[in-house]
Amino acid sequence: KDANLDSISGYVEDSGEGRWTVLEAIQEDVPVNAIAGSLFARFASRQDDSFAMKVIAALRGEFGGHAIKEAATEQEK
Repeated sequence: KDANLDSISGYVEDSGEGRWTVLEAIQEDVPVNAIAGSLFARFASRQDDSFAMKVIAALRGEFGGHAIKEAATEQEK
């Protein structure tokens, strides 16, 4: 669709399920390293506009139907 991912922001949305899972895991003393790492990577994506996070946002959009935040236009920057 957009090979350079120019139309996608590097901001990766979270739907809340990962947050809920991590919070419940803490309450139950259950390790969820991969889920927690994925959630924290989403938070990290909100710090800068990296190409790696654009790829993750695009993959989550295509395979999971998650929301994708559009990149700001030059006028909006």
